[in-house]
Amino acid sequence: MYQLRRERGLTQKKVAIAVGITQSAYAMIERGQRYPRKDTMKKLADFFGLTVDELFFSNNNHE
Repeated sequence: MYQLRRERGLTQKKVAIAVGITQSAYAMIERGQRYPRKDTMKKLADFFGLTVDELFFSNNNHE
């Protein structure tokens, strides 16, 4: 998500507000320190225009 967010010129706060979570919660998800609830996963995937599988389970996202 970090790369997607940076490519789009977004701050963590803007993404967090768009999906209805706090900036600190988003930061922890982005760093892999927190695993989001299913509804939050769906909102994040929709926000980035991806499926949940593409965003959270693709091998390309764990580099």
